[in-house]
Amino acid sequence: MANEFGSENYIEELKRLQEENENLKRDNLVYQAILDNTHAKIFWKDRDRRYVGANRAFLDFFGVSADDIVGKTDEDMGWCPDPLQFFNDEMAVLEEGKTVLRSEGKCVSFGQEKEIVASKIPLLFEGQVVGLVGDFNDVTDTNTSFKVVISELNKVRDQLKRYEFYDQLTGVLNRSGAYEVAQDFEEKYFEEQRDFAAIYMDINNFRQFNDNYGYQMGDDVLINIARKLEESLVDECALSRFGGDVFIILTRQSGEDEIKRLIADIEKNVGSIKKVDGYDISISIMSGYARYSDFMDIDRMLLEAEKKLFEGKDE
Repeated sequence: MANEFGSENYIEELKRLQEENENLKRDNLVYQAILDNTHAKIFWKDRDRRYVGANRAFLDFFGVSADDIVGKTDEDMGWCPDPLQFFNDEMAVLEEGKTVLRSEGKCVSFGQEKEIVASKIPLLFEGQVVGLVGDFNDVTDTNTSFKVVISELNKVRDQLKRYEFYDQLTGVLNRSGAYEVAQDFEEKYFEEQRDFAAIYMDINNFRQFNDNYGYQMGDDVLINIARKLEESLVDECALSRFGGDVFIILTRQSGEDEIKRLIADIEKNVGSIKKVDGYDISISIMSGYARYSDFMDIDRMLLEAEKKLFEGKDE
């Protein structure tokens, strides 16, 4: 009876072991199926950073087989242009038991440099780090698309900025742009105690160009004047069109002689315009100026410069 009982136990134990083996095989098949059907590139290494294995996505990404990588490091494979970052990440995992998440770097796949994001965790056995498991994803296309989107957004922003701060006819600053510059000069005045001035300019008899030749002619005259005014600018000057035929130059050349020289150059350059749209013309301007330090207020400075201009017209 004992032998029979022992035989029955042996048979039962054998069946149990066979079932466990079948379950283990089935579990391994499930794990392998999961590994080989995920988009993440998964790999595992020993304590010396040598590859022990990898899933299908990883092997396909580099165009290698499992036999090609087992027992080798990243440096042996030569697919990291700058392996130091990944080396440091892996040493932190293996030596300190840290988890590294979403570490950005680059690798080479089929001769092309790819941008990847990798994560790595320690592989533990009885509380000791015996290796690491990692995965990475190729974000090259995502980053490229993101950069394209950012570039397009920057272009839109620049276009909006031009509408907000630049005159659409002449391309120089508009009223809002002039105030931005004036406020910047004002801040620097208090930081550096360096004055600035506004030169207010008006085109004499501008209406005659519109009346005699049409509004297109008037626009072309304004464009030509804007170009000549730009030629007159010295360092730390900003040109703006306030509207109509009114232009303003903000300048940190605030000395009396400096301002008068700048106005003389302006009058000379604008006066050199002799022909627009095939018509012989004569252009002259009137100007007035004021310094910020005399008023300590941007609007009052501009009003005073305009007042000086009209006083010049009345003389």
